[in-house]
This record gives sequence, structure tokens and C-alpha cells, in this order.
Amino acid sequence: RGLRSLLYLPLTHQGQPFGVLIAGSVDSPHRFSDDEVAIFRTLSSQISLEVEEVRLLEENQRQFTELKNLIEQQRQTEKSLRESEALFRNLFQKHVAVKLVIDPDDGRIMDANEAAAKFYGWPQEELRRMKLSDINTLSPVQVKAEMEKVRAQERVYFEFKHRRADGSVRDVAVYSSKIESEGKDLLHSIIHDITERKRVEAERERLTTAIEYAGEVVFITDPDGTIQYVNPAFTAVTGYSREEAAGQNPRLLKSGKQGQDFYQDLWGTITGGRVWQGRIVNKRKDGTLYTETATISPVKDGSGRIISFVAIKRDITEHLRTEDERAKLQDQLQQAQKMESIGRLAGGVAHDFNNMLSIILGYGDMVHQKLHPGDPLREEVEEILKAGRRSADLTRQLLAFSRKQTLQPEVLNLNDVVRNIEKMLRRLIGEDIALELLLSRDLSHVKVDPGQIEQVIMNLAVNARDAMPIGGKLLIETTEAELDEAYAERHAGVAPGKYVMLAVTDTGCGIDKEVLTQIFDPFFTTKEKEKGTGLGLATVYGIVKQSGGNIWAYSEPGQGATFKIYLPVTGDQPVAIAGEVAQEESSGGGQRILVVEDEAALRGLLEAILSRSGYKVTLAANGGEALLLVEEKGLKPDLVITDVVMPGMSGSVLSERLRRKQPDLKVLFMSGYTDNAIVHHGVLDQGTPFIQKPFTLRDIAEKVRAVLRGGAGSPR
Repeated sequence: RGLRSLLYLPLTHQGQPFGVLIAGSVDSPHRFSDDEVAIFRTLSSQISLEVEEVRLLEENQRQFTELKNLIEQQRQTEKSLRESEALFRNLFQKHVAVKLVIDPDDGRIMDANEAAAKFYGWPQEELRRMKLSDINTLSPVQVKAEMEKVRAQERVYFEFKHRRADGSVRDVAVYSSKIESEGKDLLHSIIHDITERKRVEAERERLTTAIEYAGEVVFITDPDGTIQYVNPAFTAVTGYSREEAAGQNPRLLKSGKQGQDFYQDLWGTITGGRVWQGRIVNKRKDGTLYTETATISPVKDGSGRIISFVAIKRDITEHLRTEDERAKLQDQLQQAQKMESIGRLAGGVAHDFNNMLSIILGYGDMVHQKLHPGDPLREEVEEILKAGRRSADLTRQLLAFSRKQTLQPEVLNLNDVVRNIEKMLRRLIGEDIALELLLSRDLSHVKVDPGQIEQVIMNLAVNARDAMPIGGKLLIETTEAELDEAYAERHAGVAPGKYVMLAVTDTGCGIDKEVLTQIFDPFFTTKEKEKGTGLGLATVYGIVKQSGGNIWAYSEPGQGATFKIYLPVTGDQPVAIAGEVAQEESSGGGQRILVVEDEAALRGLLEAILSRSGYKVTLAANGGEALLLVEEKGLKPDLVITDVVMPGMSGSVLSERLRRKQPDLKVLFMSGYTDNAIVHHGVLDQGTPFIQKPFTLRDIAEKVRAVLRGGAGSPR
């Protein structure tokens, strides 16, 4: 069974099919009649109408539902918009950051939040009536240009200075962006007060600049000691650049002059949170050593954890050198002052002692001459005279040290002095010691007493000989030297200028530092008892200083010793000295001699000596008595013998007064030491007759005879 016949009729709406109506027979084939077809056609039309009505009803219901949903959506959207606007309005107004909305066309402040009113000090309503140029310190033109950068999205961050209602000006950071409102471009700006940050930055910049330009070395390390920063002074002192130092450990400066304990103590101190201070000897990049003071401090964070170490160091190498030189100069000054004080004492003692020795030797000579060769007292008197002469030698050494002896300087070449005593020096030092002379050619002249300089060389040679008991070498050198201001500053009592240097060097046992500071002291000696008076080098010192020079000793134990003497160059030329007149009988021919001496015993001695020699003698105790005898009593002496230093009137002043009345008056000066106008600083004017106390009968007789004949004679 199945469908046997089928009838298909279309279902249409407005002429457009939308379905099919199907009718069929089941049992047997069937041909539908026209009436049946018409009935089914009417039915299909009715069905089509009914289906259309249902579709329209459903469409209306759908559209209603959509409309209802749309209305609800619109209501919800409007609610959300209101809520969103309220939220964003609240975010703008209540935000803690200062906010402004600005019209870029004219710079008007369209809106300002509560934080803005609080920051600027104007109410919000007043701010909304103001322009950006009212608060920005830039000119309106500049403000306009900056706003255009924001509008063009060229820039979003600015730093300005803004005015406030109280007149103060604050540094501000401005973050500004373009927004649209009702089709118009506006600027939304967020302002942060950065005044404190700017102050801190400026302070940090000043600190950084100060560190960069500081004369002290500054470097920073991390907690492990790795260098993170060094300033330019570090490079200047160490020679290492920033790039070379970064990432290194300060051990790159290690000199090896400090032990491991030193560094362990340093590291333990700073890692323990304490400041370390001390002095370190470090090594520069070029290998040279330098000394620095250092302060190394730990830097901690808020929790107290060490985050870095800061070292501040100062190179004191030059300071130490200067201090060392200053200390040496101070020692030299103290030594010079000590020597000067001792010299004044020695000079005073020697002067008085010479007066007494003159009496002892004078009367001793007189007694000795009266005794016949077989007299048993003759030997005892000779011993007295020997002791007196040894004492006279001692006082001469004291006078030499004290620079109170009388020098008779000549313009000469120092090489000639050395050559004149070369043979004597070779005999003096013995065969075991080799003498070598290195004498500079074309040596400039000096003005010194040749006899005294010979004494200096001899004394130094004797000392050198004693320092070389098993033999050695003695070197004597001469050369010229230019002592500059720097040298003079480092050596007390030295004047800059040209000098002739005399150096005496031996290969002996040397001198230790402690002894070296005392070698020129009178009576100081390291020799055994009875083998040295301690006056040899003191005499050398005095002669050199009195000659306007300086002497320095250089030595170390086992390294020999060198004595360098610097004598100033003179521009004077040597003067030919006439030979001495042959000695004649020293007896006088009745000439009148005026003796002026404040020591009574010495006056008596001179009277006895001169009277026995055939002279007429008049005595005066001082210059006043001598003037009285000549000016008031009419005495006309052929010769005046006067002490140089006397109470009330010196011998030089007396001679000037006497020569006013008697211009050609001959004068013989005598003294234990000399310190007056005629003998300027102990140097006798060339040709001035002088005799050194103490003197013998023969000395004074020969000197008087020579002066009366018109010569100066020997000074002693």
C-alpha cells in the first residue's frame, strides 16, 4: 500500500510561493476532477492566508519584543552614562593629584579639581575664570607654544614654575594629554609639585660637583669592595682612569708597605659598621709610592644594612716632605742658635783668658830671659811657658769657633790653597791613606784668610785619618755651585748666589745620625780620652761661618763621610802683597809709645816689655785718659797701642779722635777678639796693624818695630 495519486498546489504570498499543499489517493489511482482541484485550490489559498496572518502576528510580536528590549537597553545605557559621568567627575574632582582641563585655543582653565584649588590657593570657581598664563611663569606666547606641542602630541611631559595665590613659586611636573569634548580639543593636565625633588636634585648636583672638583680623592665601593665610582682627583693622584678603576678592588693600589694585619683591621672596622681613619702608603699606576690619609665610612640603608663604602683620601706625600724639610730647617736653626750661644760664651771666656795669658807669658818670658842657662828654675819656667802656649792655642780655637778671631782675608783661588798644603797633607794622613785631588779648572775667586782655610782643611784631614785606622781614601774636591732660592729655603742661614764648594770625603767608618747633629759642638768628641779636645770641627765651623760660608756634613755608619764647604764668590781681584822687610834688631830708639789698656796687669807688662826695649812708655786705662794726655797735656806719641774693646770708648773711636790732631799717627790694635768698626764682623781691614793676644815678648817687640817702620808686620 502507498499513495497512488498526488495533487500539488502551491502556497503563495503576494505571488511568491512559500510552500506546497499535497493531496493524494491511497488505495487506487485517482484522477482529480476539476471540482476537486478547485476545492483544493481554494483550500490552498485559505491556508496561504492563514499562514501569512500567523507570520505577521509572529513578526509583530518579535518587533514588539525588540522594541521593548531596545527601550530597556536605552534606559540602562542612560543610567550607565550617568553613573560613568558621576564616576569620572568624582575621579577628577576628588583625585589627590592636581588636575586642570585647559582650552588650548586661548589657555582658559575650563575646570580645576579640589586638589588644584588647595595647591594653588584660589577657589575652584576663580580658577575656572583664569588662564594658564596666570599661573605659569612663562610668557603667554611661550605658554601657547607649549600647549600646541601637546595638541600635536609632540610632547606630554613638561617642567614649569607655577605661581600660587600667596605669591610663592613652585617647581611642577606637568603630564598633559589631548582629549575631545563635544568635538573640541581640550588638554587634560596632571600637575605634581616637584619643588622638594628639585631641591634635593640641586643639592645632589652641588654635592656631585663638589666631589668632582674636590682636591681630595673620593671613591665608592659596593659592600664587597668593588669600586663603583671615583672622582677626577683619584685619577690625578693614582694615574688610573675611571674606566680602569671601575669594577676593580682597591687592592690595585696596594704597595706592600702595610702588612695583612693592617688590612684585616681596616676591613673588620668598616664591615662592622664603624668609620676607619688612618694613614696608608699606596702605589700609583707608574709604580711610585705615595702617602695618604684616609677616612672610610660605611653607608647604610633604612634598615641598617650596609649598601656601600665611601672613602675620602688626601695625598700628603708633598706635605710630609715639606714638614720633613721644615723640621730639618728648624733643627738647623736651633743648631745655629745653639752654636751662636755657645760661641758668644766661648768668645767671652777666650777674650778674658787671653788677657791673663798675655800677662803669664809676658812675665814668664821676662823671668826666663833673666835666668842663666844653668839656673835650676829655668826648666820650671819653660814648663810654665809651654803650658801658657798650649792654653793660647786652645783660646785661639775657641775664638775660631766663636767667630771672634781676627781674619786677614785675601782674594785667592782655593785650588792654590789646597796645592800649597798637599805635601803636608800626605805626611799628615800617612802612607795607608790615598789622597786624591779633583780640583775644578777656572775656579772663581773667594775672599778668605788663607791660613784659616788651611787650618780648616788640615782639621778635616785629621778627622778623616782618624776615621780610617786601617787605611782608605781621602778625596778633596773643588767646584763652583749655584745655590738657588729653593736651596736657601731648605738650609738655614744660606743666601742664594754663586759659591765655590770645597768637599772633603773619606771612606772611613762613617758617622751615625745622633752624632752627626753634635759634631760641630765645642768639646764634643767620640775619641778616647787624651786623643781629642773636641775643638777640631768646632774650629772648622767657626772659621767657615766667619768667612761668610756654610758647612754641611753628610754621612752614614760604614759609608764614610763628606764635608761640603760653600764659600761665596767674590768679584774682587787678587792684590799683590809686598814681601816683608827682613827682621832687624827689635830694640827701640827712644820713641814715645802710648799704651791704652783697661787691664791693669797687662798695662804693667807692656810698660816693662817696651821700656826694656828702649821705648818711652805712657800708660792710659781707657780712651778718655788717652785723649786727656794728648789733647790737654800735649803728649805727642809716635805710636799708640790700644785694645780694641774697652769700656766707654773702643780702640777704633779713640784712633779716629787722636788722628784729628795728629793725622799721621801710627796705631797698633790688640785684642783677644775683635768686634768693632775697624774689624767688621771680625774681618780686619787689609793693612791695619794688629796683634792677637796672647803674645810673647818677641811678638810684641817685633810688631812695634814693624809698625814704627811703616809696615803692618805679622799679626802674631
